[in-house]
Amino acid sequence: MAQHHGAPAKPIVAVGDSVRTGQLIAEPGGFISAAVHSPCSGKVKAIAPCADLSGRMVPHVVIDVEGDVWADGIDTSDILVTTLPEDRQLILDRIKACGVVGLGGATFPTHVKLNPAPGSPKAEALLVNGSECEPFLTSDYRLMLERPKEILVGAAIMQKVLGGPKAYICIEDNKPEAIKVMEKALQELGYADMVVQPLKKKYPQGGEKQLVDAVMHRQVGSGALPISVGAVVQNVTTAFAVYEAVQKNKPLISNILTVTGDCLPVEKQHNYWFRIGMPLSYVAEYAGGVPAGAGKIISGGPMMGKAVANLDAATVKGSSAVLYLKYETTKRWQEGACIRCGRCADACPMGLEPFLLNRLYKAGDRLDELEKYAAQDCIECGCCLYSCPAGIPLLDNVRQAKQQVMGVIKARAAAAKK
Repeated sequence: MAQHHGAPAKPIVAVGDSVRTGQLIAEPGGFISAAVHSPCSGKVKAIAPCADLSGRMVPHVVIDVEGDVWADGIDTSDILVTTLPEDRQLILDRIKACGVVGLGGATFPTHVKLNPAPGSPKAEALLVNGSECEPFLTSDYRLMLERPKEILVGAAIMQKVLGGPKAYICIEDNKPEAIKVMEKALQELGYADMVVQPLKKKYPQGGEKQLVDAVMHRQVGSGALPISVGAVVQNVTTAFAVYEAVQKNKPLISNILTVTGDCLPVEKQHNYWFRIGMPLSYVAEYAGGVPAGAGKIISGGPMMGKAVANLDAATVKGSSAVLYLKYETTKRWQEGACIRCGRCADACPMGLEPFLLNRLYKAGDRLDELEKYAAQDCIECGCCLYSCPAGIPLLDNVRQAKQQVMGVIKARAAAAKK
């Protein structure tokens, strides 16, 4: 029930209820929240806290699978539907009802992101993010090769909701086949205000602020959103999910998972369609089992992914990869003393000073200074950690500092509303 940014969804089913594939089982728990639908048909076995991929206890609806009977009104065919609804609110309602969230990592509810707050600048550009800049990951790439027109129709739907800004399909130049396929599909569909935008291969170009800078040459300020400079960023997989929600009335109950890693032979590295809620252990078993040489299993990419503490945990909407890494790859150096080399500051795409934030965090009770030096702007990309010759766990410490500062900022905002 907590597989999106914001408040957990609230179950609307009870133990013993029969559910069908695509049926709503939990409503949004607040303004920033998302609906959750059953990924299978069966009977509700339990509603209780279970461990997630990180080992945290979060609310789950457990379903005993008894088949795959779909709920009424869902189009499961592969027929492409290009005619767009005229009613903007109808589009937003369908996206919300189908539980679509951002699938680039942040899992922010898409219906909220596509409906900026009153007084926000007009959207001048829609950036559809297909850069997939993290090593190993290829799920977005495969989707662009296999479902290019659905992605473009989804982008056109989002254009319509945002009032018609120009759309850029952003793909790094290390994916020439995807660029070619998307350009061909765009030519066949004939969308005039949409272009495929090749980009230089660079990490972490998939970050919202970095993508806005690369395409529009505008910098998003500290604490600000891309809409502040006239941009809205959505992932290519999100565009596909929007297409399915609006054109097929199909909830977000499936995604693509890359099974890969440096201890997995190339011939065993694949992308799989999977149903959300399926235990990760099922995916691992289907893909051939956990390799003997795996020292760590990561959900996501090697830079921004999270270590898997519980292989029996359910996959979620934002699951993008199962990454097996050798022990030698994941072994950390023995931490040394900072030598003030400045490499972490040079590597930081946000222009922060990780060495300084690390010192302030370790000093304790320096939240004012951490906020002053923008710990809250860290995107947790890992560039500082990988560039530090002293082996200092900069990312871990700055992430903790960021969480503390964000707590202060949220408490201040809540107090201001009273």
